Amino acid sequence: MNIKTALLGLSLLAPVSLYASDAAAFAACDGIEDAKKQAKCEKKEAKKLAKLRAKTTPMAPSALNAGLASIDGEDVNPFNMDDYYTPSYEAFKIDAVDQVLGGVARINGALTMATYIGQLDKDGKSDEAKALATALLPELMKMKDDIEGIKEGINKIKADAKGLAKDNPTAVPKIIAGAATAAGQIPGMLKDLPKAVSAIKPLAAGAAGAAVNAATEKVMDAAGEAAGAAGEAVENAAEAASGN
Repeated sequence: MNIKTALLGLSLLAPVSLYASDAAAFAACDGIEDAKKQAKCEKKEAKKLAKLRAKTTPMAPSALNAGLASIDGEDVNPFNMDDYYTPSYEAFKIDAVDQVLGGVARINGALTMATYIGQLDKDGKSDEAKALATALLPELMKMKDDIEGIKEGINKIKADAKGLAKDNPTAVPKIIAGAATAAGQIPGMLKDLPKAVSAIKPLAAGAAGAAVNAATEKVMDAAGEAAGAAGEAVENAAEAASGN
């Protein structure tokens, strides 16, 4: 199989297992021209994906925005598809940690969703792409500021992981490793966020324009009906006055 390379090359963080995977499965194999080498690469990626699926569950799109709930279903959730598999975040139940690592997982999910939306549009499913882009864009627009908070949170975790996890000391190694992985993702996220916004903003704007046009047409139709009714009423009144 030759899966198209994703728009955004990212690592997805699954904090509990600390298992990382490409944002789109098999993306690393797309540039390989030799068929045998590509097949070998894809077999390796398939094994990685199988391990990731065994340890995690897919994120629900509605975790990004309620407007994406229509694709939460197992059969339609892009985060449950091999190309875009994205694990949900398993909380440590430590607020300071979950806000940071959960925030990283959410940003990665949003970037992967932007990739999926872009592919939908390329595949000619523009109406669906526009609807999803409209729901996702506001979240993406806020995430640059979110990253600044994540940076501060990572530093706090590194400085006092034991203190934060005093009620769950066995989680300390995973928390430290998760913070290190998150820190390594920050430069890529800062680079990819503007790309994602630029990619789906025209789609979201197109959806808004379509909605305005639809509303305008509805108003015009209603106005036309009202005008027709008024004209008929005038004609009836004229006939009544003339005694016909």
